[in-house]
Amino acid sequence: MKFTTVEQATAWLDAQTNPKQRIGLKKIETAMNYVNNPHLGLPVIHITGTNGKGSTTTFLKELLLSQGLAVGTFTSPHIMRFNERISYNGENISDDDLIRIIEQMVEVNEYMETTEYGRLIFFELYTVMMALYFQEKQPNVCLIEVGIGGENDCTNVFKADLAILTTIGLDHEDLLGDTVEAVASEKSGIIKEKSIVVTGPIQASPLNVVSERAKLKNGSHVKFGVDYGFDSIQNLKEKGSSFDFWQIVDGQKQVRNWHITMLGRYQIDNATIALKAFIAWMSHLDQHINFEDAAYALKHTKWMARMEKISDNPIIYIDGAHNAHGLTALKTLVDEYFYDKEIIILYAGLSTKNQDEQLPILQAFEAEKLYLTQFDHRKAMSIDDFEELADELLNTSFTMVEDWQGFLLEFVEKADETKDRILLVTGSLYFVSDVRQLFLKKVKIK
Repeated sequence: MKFTTVEQATAWLDAQTNPKQRIGLKKIETAMNYVNNPHLGLPVIHITGTNGKGSTTTFLKELLLSQGLAVGTFTSPHIMRFNERISYNGENISDDDLIRIIEQMVEVNEYMETTEYGRLIFFELYTVMMALYFQEKQPNVCLIEVGIGGENDCTNVFKADLAILTTIGLDHEDLLGDTVEAVASEKSGIIKEKSIVVTGPIQASPLNVVSERAKLKNGSHVKFGVDYGFDSIQNLKEKGSSFDFWQIVDGQKQVRNWHITMLGRYQIDNATIALKAFIAWMSHLDQHINFEDAAYALKHTKWMARMEKISDNPIIYIDGAHNAHGLTALKTLVDEYFYDKEIIILYAGLSTKNQDEQLPILQAFEAEKLYLTQFDHRKAMSIDDFEELADELLNTSFTMVEDWQGFLLEFVEKADETKDRILLVTGSLYFVSDVRQLFLKKVKIK
């Protein structure tokens, strides 16, 4: 099968279904074996966590690129175009390469239909595609972000020398379990024999689960707050933050100051995790670090749809805070960085997320107005869904918005020169992606 456009090719990907539920990794290993195991031998850093995966990966990518390393990245979901999921040296996979590799997947699925497992679907296909592309490019390091969980995720066929676990919280409870210990058990499944393990700010009980897995695998476990961390935070408001990163080396505490422009205390967490993973990886390669170049890279790191300003007048930020952990972190950010601003919130979410838990968090924001809306996604919360929940859970005023596009365009048209009001658009990453696309087409992101 031949495709002429990325849209045709990705439509084929999305159309692949299989009634058989995949259990374990045998299915992916079978597909990889058919294409001569492109995943084997690649140098890999594997990243998982309930929140912070994307930002940590982005910080780490820029740090490694600053040292002249060739870096492949695999992330999800995409914000604007499918190509974002697979990149090499900061450049998204080209349309031609993407189409060519998807055409290979057609042959792979024809083969898979002859096996007991049946055809690959969605993320399974993306994982094989990424392996083929990175085998061609041969990066010095591949940053591979887990889709969901860890141990049973498709990406766990890779043999990573370094594993990062950013945070542990409850999300995807139907797949990962309804306790943080169960989630930690699943996520720590990415730890391989004799690998380096870097963990972020994880509470004691799930951290113990990770530690036991690291010990079982003879790994070297580096813990946030014990072996490395940060202090001396300086809030620079819209210019970001500076902080002192510290680590214990040979029993001595080493300290260095860094600056990030991505907003939020949790981004300091993510940058700190990335810094420790970066230093550990460079040591693993026995390669010298140019800290001046690294500092420049960290300071200038940006990430779409993570407290991204898309308009200066009026001031509008978008942020994909799609679960309770993310919304709580976003509230802290708003309290710390925008305490002197008037906040308006526009929110849309998925029915597969725990909206019973998330709506009360939204209510806790010091916001002048809260708007709830719906968007075009098969799993999106509808206005009716929100009204039913909101009547039970919210005791402050809120407004339902049926047409979010019209709401935003009217908001921009009525903008005045005040810098004291901020519209914060948040919720599902699919929703904020739609918002970002609207602004690119109709308003122009500033």
